[in-house]
Amino acid sequence: MEAKAFNQHGPSLDYAHGFRNFDHRAADVVLAVAFNSSGNRIALGSADHKIRVYDIEDDETSSLVDQWRGHDAEVKWIGSNLGHVFGTIGADNKFKLWREDTSQAPKGGRRFRCIFSQSPSNHVSYVSFDFKTVRHEVWLVLITRDGLLSLLEPSESESLSVWKELDTMYPFGQHSRSTELRFTLSLHQSERPCYNAVIAGLDPKALSLAASAMNLIKIFRAIKPDEGNYKFHEVVQLSADVAMINDVSWAPGCIRPCDLIAAACDDGSVRIFEVSTPHSGEPLSVTVPESRIPPNISTRESTSNSQNAPSGIGAGLAGVSRAAAAARDIAGTTKIIHEWKETAVLSHDDNSAVWKVRWVHDGSALASTADTGKLHFWKQDLDGRFLGFAEIGPE
Repeated sequence: MEAKAFNQHGPSLDYAHGFRNFDHRAADVVLAVAFNSSGNRIALGSADHKIRVYDIEDDETSSLVDQWRGHDAEVKWIGSNLGHVFGTIGADNKFKLWREDTSQAPKGGRRFRCIFSQSPSNHVSYVSFDFKTVRHEVWLVLITRDGLLSLLEPSESESLSVWKELDTMYPFGQHSRSTELRFTLSLHQSERPCYNAVIAGLDPKALSLAASAMNLIKIFRAIKPDEGNYKFHEVVQLSADVAMINDVSWAPGCIRPCDLIAAACDDGSVRIFEVSTPHSGEPLSVTVPESRIPPNISTRESTSNSQNAPSGIGAGLAGVSRAAAAARDIAGTTKIIHEWKETAVLSHDDNSAVWKVRWVHDGSALASTADTGKLHFWKQDLDGRFLGFAEIGPE
């Protein structure tokens, strides 16, 4: 497709080198950016604590919808079925949900109003969150700097103004807020889990979450019994031969035979993990028995043979999984065996730390970006190997 320049009636955008140079007009550096699901609206969070929302028009101009004082740490939109709604977190120890109020004039500072605000019960700031939307149902996960994970759903799906807490836990144990563990969260966005997991006995309505800290990724399934709320249960723990994982992303899609998890690492690599659920073909019962038993957790070694046993904080994080799993009620579906392996190590040329990784909407490709500002695109070939197929960046 031929690149073309934006009409210059709005903020300056330019296709000359594959990037659109977007004049966001913020007084300070932009720290968070998110497109909505339609790709026609951008929300920005900057270090001046301002949130700005821009429309991208059909004629490829852009226009400021509104700006107001809000958050600066992370921005994510909810699925389009629920209107123009997005969430933010910041240094004020709050998560806020914003919805567009079309009765208010653009650029007046009131076009988006806060419809929900929550502070963590432990009074420690949130560092990561994610949404999952299925039609008019939505779930929210949040994690604080000391490692408290929360799962919420709205009491009223239309208003989204009241939310109830379904589950809380410390998946990696509780840590000092001054300890840098770099917690990140990623929910599986497809309506159902991958089909092999369902055949193995996983509830088709289960929620799936990847949570990372340091060099570990823990996989959780949230099961909802006939009476009660969703509860997270750890099913497998992955590890990478790196000092720190900066970001994690669960590939959308349910028709592939296994799940794919991508991790952005501080050694300049993107690592791809497969999580599979081997089965005999006869699905296990998806009912929750009265006598609850610990999960059968099976972990395969990574394809990298240089992994070391964890020590210090890492050993503490790894040890929490066994103690925490035994202490929680376990649903029968977590008897399903989960195995994992590292299938690819994708390196950025300059080996600078990779900070963000995201899959495209159908899970067929992923993008990663590092300190250099270059954006790398990766895709599987017919043999299942991940290869770089594009790289764009500022000159």
